[in-house]
Amino acid sequence: MAEHSPSNDEVRAGWDAMAAYWDEQMEAGNTWQQRGIEPTVERLLELQPGERVMEIACGNGEFARRMAELGGRVLATDFSEAMLERARAHGGEVEYRAADATSEQELLSLGEAGSFDAAVCNMAMMDMTELDPMIRALGRLLRADGRFVFSTLHPAFNSGNATRIIEQFEDKDGIHRVHSVKVSAYITPRVGKGVAIEGQPLTQWYFDRPISQLFGACFRHGFVLDGMEEPVLSPEDVGPGSTTAVFVEVPPVLVARMRLR
Repeated sequence: MAEHSPSNDEVRAGWDAMAAYWDEQMEAGNTWQQRGIEPTVERLLELQPGERVMEIACGNGEFARRMAELGGRVLATDFSEAMLERARAHGGEVEYRAADATSEQELLSLGEAGSFDAAVCNMAMMDMTELDPMIRALGRLLRADGRFVFSTLHPAFNSGNATRIIEQFEDKDGIHRVHSVKVSAYITPRVGKGVAIEGQPLTQWYFDRPISQLFGACFRHGFVLDGMEEPVLSPEDVGPGSTTAVFVEVPPVLVARMRLR
């Protein structure tokens, strides 16, 4: 467990400090997002040309630019000014605005009630100190039947309480390795620090929540589950002896589409 629960300013300071490194790694294709997560989010989002879409916690704007390429009218937000600077530097037909996802008022200031067709939050909910302000705001900003797609680290298999294990044995056919995940705790929310990309300049805060809490926040504010996928890595994405090999069969990420009732 973490020694304390961090303030939002502490979380923001970490992302400001990591913005340059994070942007460079994403642009180099050194994350799971380009290869496995974003195609799944794109498929569940079903974005149509001309639709107005908000991205929350857009980071370096990679997926925001992709949505603009698909014909969406994109408003992308983040609470890190350093990240937004990186996003704007890449160009593209995207409007970027500073907004804290844990502030309902900041999000509501970005548009009129019912003015967005869809919203996206890509691999960021596990980085947020609280979820209800964002979900409550989206319940007002989205049109009737509007959709919200989010991706997050899979709470059951890829949280701070999950340990990756490699077991090796030999037989007449040679050496065999079995990859698995040991989960020591799940249902109790956890706050701690970890690493998303090996080599990053500092560890980041994580807020592990069970699936029931993620969906529960959405259900409380008028959303229903409308689609879900659990993307896995392809064998080509896994290096020899890597502990990530377990994620060829065990999903590291959960992607869900919520829709306003």
